[in-house]
Amino acid sequence: MKIFRVPTEDEIKSGLCTDAYFVRTEEVLKGLDDKTEVTMELMTKKFPDKNYCFGVFAGVYEVAKLLEGLPVDVDSIEEGDFFYPEEPVLNITGKYTDFVRYETSILGFICSYSGIASKSIRVRIASKNKTVLSFGTRRQHPFLAPTIEYATYIAGFNGVSNVVGAKYIGKEAVGTMPHALILVLGDNRKAFKKFDEIVDSKIPRICLIDTSGSPITELEDALTVLGERLDGVRIDSGDLKTIGKEIRWLLNIKNRNDVEIFFSGGLDEYSILDLNDIGDGFGVGTKIADADVIDFALKIIEVNGKPKAKYGNYPGKKTILRNDKFEDIVTLYGNSKESYKNLLKPLIRNGKIVREFEDVDEIRNRVLSNIDKLPDYLKSIVGETKYPVKLIPNLI
Repeated sequence: MKIFRVPTEDEIKSGLCTDAYFVRTEEVLKGLDDKTEVTMELMTKKFPDKNYCFGVFAGVYEVAKLLEGLPVDVDSIEEGDFFYPEEPVLNITGKYTDFVRYETSILGFICSYSGIASKSIRVRIASKNKTVLSFGTRRQHPFLAPTIEYATYIAGFNGVSNVVGAKYIGKEAVGTMPHALILVLGDNRKAFKKFDEIVDSKIPRICLIDTSGSPITELEDALTVLGERLDGVRIDSGDLKTIGKEIRWLLNIKNRNDVEIFFSGGLDEYSILDLNDIGDGFGVGTKIADADVIDFALKIIEVNGKPKAKYGNYPGKKTILRNDKFEDIVTLYGNSKESYKNLLKPLIRNGKIVREFEDVDEIRNRVLSNIDKLPDYLKSIVGETKYPVKLIPNLI
């Protein structure tokens, strides 16, 4: 028996991470020697929070590796692209029996990655370019650590705390000290001193100042022990805004505006909006690692090349056209419009991956660049938005 209840890559790749009714469907169709070709479309009809202005698409690489070698064609938008509800962000064409059992894993990859990335970009926008770090992997199964850290990083976070998660994106994990170090050593001054003496000097000297008593007192201790070497302080509990104001006041009195204030502890985009005028950085954990998934569905929209769909879905293979104001048109596949670019691009052709994948920093930089280009109304954190999407089947 395995030590941990996690699937192997081979089990995922072979389609064992599926729902039983897909296996039953495959069994029936193969028993009939059915060769029906379908096109399926991935889209969501709504976001998990009414304040979401857009989502961030992620998980394309895993889907490509999952379907590689199967006789299917796949188109998708790019990793890190922004999307709205009612948009076909990915489509698959092939014999249904060839890929039916992979629907569960396709949805699992995209829904999970995109949910974390979409929540993370809202945190990134709320922070107004201040430092944001991912602290949340302890709130999920360890198997998900690389997923969480990848999704937060490409959505614009400055660093991630999980060691193996950082390894998978080619980065060094960030973090300084927990409350436990101070409690084990029995004294915050001793903890600050020994951290400074023992830990590599390239690690910032950021002291946690809310362990045993007044954060003001512990700030004084950090300043006494580390002096000019103190880079910052972190506050993880209590009334963060009130404490932060007091800390800022004291630092100003002491002419230590160089000491940064970091907040952590149950933060999300809404609390960061409130703290942004005081804090220099934020460690965001539970609300990111436990972000609501994007409720994507994979639906048949063509059968043997003819439009056909379940009630409530728009039949026919479609694409997304976008202008430089991030205004989109969803239209039938093959249509085009001047000054609009086609977001859906080839990913797989007859089982072969035909797209060159970017590294994590290229994706992250493109995401950040797109944030800068967004109209202000799409960068709103609070307030229900009207999505800039038109559904027009035929363009003249």
